[in-house]
Amino acid sequence: MKPFNIFIAISLIVVLGGFVFFKDGFNRAQSKPTTQTELRMDIPGYLTYSDATLANTQLKGKSVLFFAATTWCQTCSELEKEIIERQAEIPEGVTILKVDYDNDKTMNQRYGVTSQHTLVVLDKDGQEVKRWLGGGFDTLLQQLKAI
Repeated sequence: MKPFNIFIAISLIVVLGGFVFFKDGFNRAQSKPTTQTELRMDIPGYLTYSDATLANTQLKGKSVLFFAATTWCQTCSELEKEIIERQAEIPEGVTILKVDYDNDKTMNQRYGVTSQHTLVVLDKDGQEVKRWLGGGFDTLLQQLKAI
């Protein structure tokens, strides 16, 4: 084999190998949960919304606080961070369910949510008792105490 052909063959192997390595590393990085997601899974009073979590929460006789959030909303991210950091302050009879505002159109329509960072409180029977837009964790606690 000519030296030039060997050089081409080795170059192709290196380039293809690098592509496969890069692609695998990129996919692995994309699929790894963030620290906040990992922490949220361990917080009994703060869960990602699903029909099952809603039903389970209502069966336990707890009030539900829907938190309509997005990944691009800075104030939503700040509130989520506060919820995680101050989880012990979540009132005992309340479960916060984070709803994906961008992708869960059914929930938005069912509860009339027209903006991210909307919070809606339902009693244990599923009846809306309060709603507000925006605010941090202290606002959340004040709104819940006013119910």
